[in-house]
Amino acid sequence: MNGIKLKDILRFDELKQRFPKKRIKLRFNTDWEDALSDGSKCKRNFLEMYEDNSPTLVDEMLSNGSEKKNRNSNEDLTFLFIKIDRQKNLWLFVDAYKITDANGHKAVNPVTHKEYNSASAERLHEYEPFFGRLVVEWKNLSQQFYYVKPEIIDSIELTEILPLPYLESGESFPGYEVVSKTYRELRKIITKQDWCDALSNIYGVYVLADESNGKLYVGSATGEQGIYGRWSTYLNDGYDKTEENDKGYPNKGLKELVESNKIDYIKNNFRYSILECFPKNEFGKGKTREREQYWKRVLQSAHPNGYNYN
Repeated sequence: MNGIKLKDILRFDELKQRFPKKRIKLRFNTDWEDALSDGSKCKRNFLEMYEDNSPTLVDEMLSNGSEKKNRNSNEDLTFLFIKIDRQKNLWLFVDAYKITDANGHKAVNPVTHKEYNSASAERLHEYEPFFGRLVVEWKNLSQQFYYVKPEIIDSIELTEILPLPYLESGESFPGYEVVSKTYRELRKIITKQDWCDALSNIYGVYVLADESNGKLYVGSATGEQGIYGRWSTYLNDGYDKTEENDKGYPNKGLKELVESNKIDYIKNNFRYSILECFPKNEFGKGKTREREQYWKRVLQSAHPNGYNYN
């Protein structure tokens, strides 16, 4: 953006005058893997937590690391960034805190259920208008993701100022007949009010496409929240654990896929599309279930060609 510095937009010089005994820290939080009890690993993604409004996000971003070397200090005014584009090394400014207790408090990892330490902090509310709007390009130095040296902080330039906060800037709902989104595209926009309302207001038949091998899964949604409810569950777990097929258990094809490959496989390979939609009444419910069987036959989504077992 023509050489506009991050430090100028966020007025770091004024901030240092207000807090002369504090230092500014930029923290570019990197994704990581958690080791699970079965020996496998689960990838953790800050952008997904941000898009999901995860209640543990701040604790994760302000985590202390090892007991030998605390990532936080009581001197810190910490500005938090998460990566939004891996190839271009683009980072989004999402929050800012004054650290009040570097040793902080115990938090619980929602995946491993293990405790870890996270700093206690007060949000710097004057920066809220910039949360989710400032984008910078940055490549972390080797084995480093937070920075306090003024020469580094002062060198970082803005790449973009988003007209709307990142979580509000997704595509408007385009109409049922053209809905076709990858996992990551859908995760970003499904909670937008127009998408949520549109997908909640209908029953429907949909198809999930595995773009790595061409296999399909045809399903239907006739619950209270329509397609929105079903797809939200898929985005969280990979399949609907409450969905019953003719044998009385969650769909075997998607369930086995998640159990054997973890949900990361779904995140990297699946696309979600609407085939038909119907009004939310008894007629619509019956028609949805009827047309689901039709589309399974037409698209030949039954195992072993696809993921449908029912």
